Amino acid sequence: MRTLFKAFFILALGVVLLSILGGFSLAHHVFSEPGVHIVVNGDEWTDPDLGDFIGALIGLGVGGLVCFIVLPLVLLFAVGLPLLIVGGVVGLLVLVFCGVGAVVFSPAFLVILVLWLLLRRPKARAAAPAPRP
Repeated sequence: MRTLFKAFFILALGVVLLSILGGFSLAHHVFSEPGVHIVVNGDEWTDPDLGDFIGALIGLGVGGLVCFIVLPLVLLFAVGLPLLIVGGVVGLLVLVFCGVGAVVFSPAFLVILVLWLLLRRPKARAAAPAPRP
């Protein structure tokens, strides 16, 4: 499977690079030929201004910032932190209840320990090995 994913990744990367190359090639030919005009919705598409590229770059930067910084932080603090707090509180409650149970049932534990010590069968001691001559 790892090889298949590598092959698909290389294929997708090749398609992206070819589309970029084709876009630059098309833009070069469109803007260098005087008789070629592109019309979209009745507006002629001419040489793009630098402001269009700056606006697109700012938009892509803001979108990338939101997708890669803001969204993970929101998910971390809005979902992960409350779950961590709830888990800590539940764990603390379990420890408190175990401590209270140990204190409440300590006389019973003491009686059970004494009965166990009195009623257990003593272990048979293994015979000492004979000394070697």
